[in-house]
Amino acid sequence: MDCVVVGLNIKSAPFELLEKLSVHHSLNEHCVQDLKQQADVSAAVVLSTCNRLEFYATAEDPDHGVESVWNYFISQGEAINAEEQAILRECMYAYTGDMAVRHLFEVVTGLDSLIVGEAEILGQVSRAYKAACRANTTDKLLNVWFQRALHLGKMARHQTDINRFSMSVGRIAVDLAVKELGGVEDKCALILGAGEMSELTVKYLVANKVSVAMVSNRSLDKAMDLAGRYGFEAHALGEVAPCLERADVVFSATSSKNYMVDFEMAKQAMEKRPDRPLLFLDMAVPRDIDPRVAELDGVSVYNINELRDEADRNRLRRAAAEKGVRQLIEEAVAEFRHWAQSLELVPVIAAFRARAEEIKQHRLEVAYEQMPSLSASQRKQVRVLATTITDEFLKMPVESLNAAAGSPKSRDYARMLQELFALDVVDNNHQDAQAKRAAEVASANAAEPRTCFPNPASANVSSSSASSTESEGA
Repeated sequence: MDCVVVGLNIKSAPFELLEKLSVHHSLNEHCVQDLKQQADVSAAVVLSTCNRLEFYATAEDPDHGVESVWNYFISQGEAINAEEQAILRECMYAYTGDMAVRHLFEVVTGLDSLIVGEAEILGQVSRAYKAACRANTTDKLLNVWFQRALHLGKMARHQTDINRFSMSVGRIAVDLAVKELGGVEDKCALILGAGEMSELTVKYLVANKVSVAMVSNRSLDKAMDLAGRYGFEAHALGEVAPCLERADVVFSATSSKNYMVDFEMAKQAMEKRPDRPLLFLDMAVPRDIDPRVAELDGVSVYNINELRDEADRNRLRRAAAEKGVRQLIEEAVAEFRHWAQSLELVPVIAAFRARAEEIKQHRLEVAYEQMPSLSASQRKQVRVLATTITDEFLKMPVESLNAAAGSPKSRDYARMLQELFALDVVDNNHQDAQAKRAAEVASANAAEPRTCFPNPASANVSSSSASSTESEGA
């Protein structure tokens, strides 16, 4: 039994293709059941976000498992045309064994995200796993794989700074404002511009619970659109001067060729608010804020170069954090491999324990017949003694077997135990797999066929609302 991953993400495939193939959260349980039945895998999880679609599975033959999941993926083609199917084949990736295990660990720690270390993917993986549990499509190997992954995701964020250092200028600007002002909960922010950078800045301000925000833009409609989404104020460019009198911090990211705030405008604003400092964070190229504004008392100005310098420093800090996370991942992969390899010893160890228990029970019955005068308390003491001796006898060989898991020596030990003690080894996994497969076949025959990727034109649920979104693209 081994681990398998087949999927595609925003790094490997066009966003338009991912959008069409996304699995709405309301269909996740059906999809994972369909995958497990049609791809003939032992267990499955479907992870679908705005920026990735991945099928995780366990299979007796990992190569066959990859091929089965791959074919299942391709067969769900109602939502895409022939040309897109050809693109899909080129964009998909597949991993087995340690590479599959490592991939999930990299996903859940945020190393595989566009914004390295982002935290939302941890919750998305957790929800995907819980959906598979509700759909009854997991097995022991997959359960431990995902449970260890989720634990690792939390540990990586607690033990390293992987999600601490941003390289987004907008976030760096907001973080700097929070640091300089001691928080923004009771502050008033002015955002000059309504483009992508300004929108990201507004999102970060909202995340930091800004009290009041004003958006000013050359196009008042765009300012109203951005401000309206968050319940903030919108102002025309002609109203910037009075807005400066109210603001505690100004974020500027326009494409203007001229200064949005010149020296005289800032000077007049500060004369009307002499006891309140004003912080400018200029993210524009060319500059929106006249450099001479920094000469005014009570005014601080940070320009794009200073913000980019901080981004470069964060890049180095994050690289160091990534190194720490990768070390945690490699340790987790090795531990998981050792545990997974020990699973093949479980039937032998179970048979060994059963034989020891059988001998113990037989000898106790003989002893009780030969000593009929023993009281209930004495019989209990004899049983405890027999159990202790049995456990001590089993301890060393079982520990040696587990320690040698995955090595050729472990198979030699297992074979030797079977021969020396005439063990009746039962492969429970094989029996369980047969029973599950029979139930799945019966269920599949009774079920009405349905695709997991509905045609966007006819779907009841819009693909634009597909499962939880990874923040800024995971």
